[in-house]
Amino acid sequence: MKKIFTIIVFLIMVQLVNAQSHVPKSEYARYNCRFAPKYSNNSEGKSMCPACAKENEDARKKKIADDKAADEASKIRNEKLKAESAIAFKKNLAEVAAKNKVTEVHVTMGKTPAAVNKAPAATKTKAKVISKPTKDVLLIADYPGSMSMSGHQYNYFLNGAGDTVLKSKDYSATYASWEDNKTNFPKNVGIVVFNQENTLTNGKTLKVVDLVDLKGKRYFNDNSISTIFHLRDDYFVVCRSKDFGEDSSWGYNYRRFQYAEIYNHKTKKIMNLERERGRVELYLTFDRKKFEDEGLKPMLMRSHIDGIREVFCLDANGELVIRKD
Repeated sequence: MKKIFTIIVFLIMVQLVNAQSHVPKSEYARYNCRFAPKYSNNSEGKSMCPACAKENEDARKKKIADDKAADEASKIRNEKLKAESAIAFKKNLAEVAAKNKVTEVHVTMGKTPAAVNKAPAATKTKAKVISKPTKDVLLIADYPGSMSMSGHQYNYFLNGAGDTVLKSKDYSATYASWEDNKTNFPKNVGIVVFNQENTLTNGKTLKVVDLVDLKGKRYFNDNSISTIFHLRDDYFVVCRSKDFGEDSSWGYNYRRFQYAEIYNHKTKKIMNLERERGRVELYLTFDRKKFEDEGLKPMLMRSHIDGIREVFCLDANGELVIRKD
């Protein structure tokens, strides 16, 4: 009887040791979980294995830390880009002003006869700054060819001489001709991000964006427009957000919009881009060389859910053509 009791005690001890033995080569001192299999949960949804619970908690904390670090890194990169762009913007304005600066010419006249009465000295007057241009003015502002509507908060447009031609306290940011598109941005029009916000059906808000003329008159008057960026010549991409905002990658070279269309400002023609799975996926960065070798000017690429990619180009006649990538 004593032997039987000893054997039973021994077996119980072996079972307990086995139940709490560690898994070899594990990052954690994980139990073998014979009585609490890995990932099994109790009525509160918590792991019944202490090692598994610790591993899950550590993984959760690590993900939070990684996400926070990535967010901080992204903020630093964006601030650096904004600072670099602001320096470039000021440099561009200085160059424009220098090119358009009027130099004074001094002419030495011969002596006038004493009998001639001296005329009163002419008073010098400063040239007036053009404030209300009427036609054929190329507006200058921040770079408009990016999908991002996060500008430098300039609420004005300039002309080629560096004079302010349109300004409003209702403007949050302005976009127009810039270094990369001085020769192909249409005159008498600019892109404005307004301080006014539009509330989406999911409760979020986005600033309203529109095209304006030289007098500040809006072209679309549609508060659901959240993004407008310039492609080339008279072509713009107009994007609307009604139920949710667009999602993007860092760098603003790729975005998925709820609604998007290609708009020709000269002809007023609109090409609606059909949605797939509720969105339109667009790229500004892609391989352009093979299209340029064909004599085309590639502007925008669209990706479809079946993997097919379309590239929107201008041909030699300035007509919009679509090529498969």
